[in-house]
Amino acid sequence: MDFNIAKIGAFVTLIIVYVMVRKLFKKFADFTENKGDSSYNEERIETLQAKVNALEEKIN
Repeated sequence: MDFNIAKIGAFVTLIIVYVMVRKLFKKFADFTENKGDSSYNEERIETLQAKVNALEEKIN
């Protein structure tokens, strides 16, 4: 069998690109998963409302 170093390099490069693209899609999926989660948004709104109330009390 005659293996060309360029073919081996190309194969390794494809594997690396494949792994990087999978990680990118996983990060994107995790990011977008929380966007539509209403409980996540409700928690965030409650936290922000508590901070606003605390700041209003400090002002008054």
